[in-house]
Amino acid sequence: MLANATATYQAGEPFGVLFDRAQSDGFGGDGRVMDSAACSVSLNLAHAPGLAEGSELVIDGVVYVVGGGVQGDSSGWASDISIFPKG
Repeated sequence: MLANATATYQAGEPFGVLFDRAQSDGFGGDGRVMDSAACSVSLNLAHAPGLAEGSELVIDGVVYVVGGGVQGDSSGWASDISIFPKG
């Protein structure tokens, strides 16, 4: 897969990531109460050493906060990291 977004971590050099924004169901499962985007990112951890839950990642100029644990595979690739816009 090809990168579809550009990220920076701790004001470092920009790098390519796979960014996904899927529509989520609102509370109750039918989307009537609240509807928002569920965001995730996949990246090579060599570009973001120390990335962990609570870290900030800037993707295409928007600041996101890592919302879950970051687990890389044997090659250093981490898939489907849950993120949410800061603020």
